[in-house]
Amino acid sequence: MLPLSQTTGYAVRALRCLQEPGGLPVLVEEVAEFTGIPRSYLSKLVHKLAKKGLVIARRGHHGGVVLARASTEITLEELSAAIDGTAWQKRCLMGLLGCSEATPCVLHDFWQETLDQILARLRSVTLADLARHHDPGVERFRAHHGLANLAEPEMAGHK
Repeated sequence: MLPLSQTTGYAVRALRCLQEPGGLPVLVEEVAEFTGIPRSYLSKLVHKLAKKGLVIARRGHHGGVVLARASTEITLEELSAAIDGTAWQKRCLMGLLGCSEATPCVLHDFWQETLDQILARLRSVTLADLARHHDPGVERFRAHHGLANLAEPEMAGHK
């Protein structure tokens, strides 16, 4: 019904390649190469994520990108809002302009209940949780760079 955008999917893939705060920055070009995300698109995405405080991006000789917060603290709701915004949450499911609490459409109550459930679930899933999903490009990137899988937080920083 309302799948997350492809751009949010790209953001998840890219963030899974990054080190936790304090780790070594990785280059956007390398993330793009391993994940198949177009480099220019990923550069713009990283810029957007940096503006929203989800990553720290540095230019220059020792530049690159790292997570701004621990992967266990970045929720899918926050990531989706950073990429796609929250306007969709206020829209009528049927697209009716006059639908509101005062003048609800026939699906208004259903949509409010469903939306509450969707948002609760998005709040409960973290970037670390998403690391449990098999993604060959991300896994090759992390192995190539000697990084532990984010799904194994006890190993992070021990390389």
